[in-house]
Amino acid sequence: MPLRSTAIGHPFDPITVRPDARWCIAFAAGVPDARPELYATDAHLAVHPLFSVAPEWEQIVANRSLPEGMTHDEARHGIHVAHDLVLHRPLLAGEELSVRSHITAVGRRPAGASQEMLFIATDASGEVVWRTRFTSLFLGVELEGDPAATELEWPATPATTRTEAAEPIAVLQSHVGMLDAHVYSECARIWNPIHTDVVAARAAGFPAPILHGTATLARAVSIVTDLAGAQLGDVRRVAGRLFFDGRTGLHHRRAVARLRGRHHRLRRAGPTRQARHLERSPAAQPVVPPAARHEAAWRPQAN
Repeated sequence: MPLRSTAIGHPFDPITVRPDARWCIAFAAGVPDARPELYATDAHLAVHPLFSVAPEWEQIVANRSLPEGMTHDEARHGIHVAHDLVLHRPLLAGEELSVRSHITAVGRRPAGASQEMLFIATDASGEVVWRTRFTSLFLGVELEGDPAATELEWPATPATTRTEAAEPIAVLQSHVGMLDAHVYSECARIWNPIHTDVVAARAAGFPAPILHGTATLARAVSIVTDLAGAQLGDVRRVAGRLFFDGRTGLHHRRAVARLRGRHHRLRRAGPTRQARHLERSPAAQPVVPPAARHEAAWRPQAN
């Protein structure tokens, strides 16, 4: 069934969640990020900034209202192709959050129809905690009507100067193993069979299960903040695009992390050449084969 341009503005049923320490700790383990503050139940427990995706997924799965067009099965088998998270403050374990969303854009791509959703999470006092623009691609689904988008007030992504000749300040390798998608699925509570089930992945058009786009982003943020010597609580924005390459799997193409007034950009290397500015970002390979190698580097940029 088609995705229709009339879906613009369609609201999804809001949910209320109270992420406890166990869920927040498990998410950090699933990234994986071993910083002690993410497990410090005897002190101030830090929450990974990409944890926001877990309540968003709960809202997606819990929803019973879809715009006329796609089936629930088609909607749940979309793949994550872009993400733009704006954090208004650090997340807190145990706080009550209300998560609401609506469709803000639809588009047409060679592989299928795309859809952008705007998520807004507020605390018990009604203050915004985070906002996310989440873009999905529904493989093989047609768009009925013209591409359209709602104009949003959103911080601009800073322009960058290409400095390919410059050496990165630091480089860190990360490996994606056979079990990583299974671990992340259970720890984040983001259950989508294309990440863990060979049959479901192939039915969606992939040669094998792929690691979650949100896992890719979370690991990238962990690596770049670690290399930069920054606190996870300093992250105020993470923006990235992902795409599927039949030779190398799902890659994290670009991410921009905003750390209290400064931007730190990640770039993806080509599959057959070494990147000088920023190496391949982490967690971008399919689950199969195991132990795929990635490298990430950090280079600061002026605001």
